Amino acid sequence: MAVGREWDPTRVTTKKLNNVELVGGTINQPKNETEAHFMLKEIAKYILWGWGYNKLATEVGGMYSYDFCLTGKNIIDVAGAKTIHPFIKGQGYQPKYYDIKGIEAKASLSDYKNGFCAAPAHTYIIAPKGIIPAELIPQKIGFIEVDFNRFSLTKQINKVTELTGVEIIVKPKRRIDSRFRDLEAYRKWSADTLERIAYRCSHELLFWRNTIEFAK
Repeated sequence: MAVGREWDPTRVTTKKLNNVELVGGTINQPKNETEAHFMLKEIAKYILWGWGYNKLATEVGGMYSYDFCLTGKNIIDVAGAKTIHPFIKGQGYQPKYYDIKGIEAKASLSDYKNGFCAAPAHTYIIAPKGIIPAELIPQKIGFIEVDFNRFSLTKQINKVTELTGVEIIVKPKRRIDSRFRDLEAYRKWSADTLERIAYRCSHELLFWRNTIEFAK
């Protein structure tokens, strides 16, 4: 059995944008993606993880919106799911459901103008600082800027304790896209999205970040 690209947490890859480095031995940038876009997606994953959306993946499908950017886009850059288990005094715990947040990475203004997915009740645009004017962000959509010259990531075990150089410029407002007939339909879609996240993670582990080399 041939083994390649073994995980080495002490090794720093050559991926670097300004002063930002990606640490780890198995991180690969897709050939059809700019370095800035790739970095924004990596940062977006840590943002969602820090917010408690700890079931997440990149390039998740089923994200088209009836309310924004009807351009046929169906895949969001990063999606995260969080388990909600509400408690009502006198009634106890209610049935669990999942909440979804999505982040679309836009490395240029032209990329942003090409449209974005917005099916999640909370959707954000993440971009390098100064690239997209805040007034262009639609109502109820969030906007995050990353200053690559100041960005740093601090962690403790499996917790993200600090993200420097990342600023929420516009906070999103919860919305249910008109593609869903009601809240129940949205929550069913959220559960289906969790399945898509699990599938995407499995695909990535097996075929993108794999450590066993395939025979040629």
